[in-house]
Amino acid sequence: MLPPLRGALAVKLTGVSGFTGHGSVHYAAMEQGGVLTVSLSGVAGRRADIFADGERAASIAITNGRASATFSSTKGDKLPALADGAHIDIRQNGDIVLSGVLTRV
Repeated sequence: MLPPLRGALAVKLTGVSGFTGHGSVHYAAMEQGGVLTVSLSGVAGRRADIFADGERAASIAITNGRASATFSSTKGDKLPALADGAHIDIRQNGDIVLSGVLTRV
């Protein structure tokens, strides 16, 4: 059983600098850490890195332009503490391809 949630944040990601993919990120804060759910579409390549306020949060595998994963601190994933207004970037080879700002839901 997961610890009780303290708050939920979400963002719809859009392409930047000519990149056309999109996605969404949901973050649920808990007493000890949180749960980060990422869904991407229209993203080239095989892997992407998820950054939160400039800090690498996770890496995700891409298959046929799509990716979906859930990361949880209760399962050993090291996630940064996120708050309303945190910038989320999806990067490939150092370039930001998708971006958005977390807001309360």
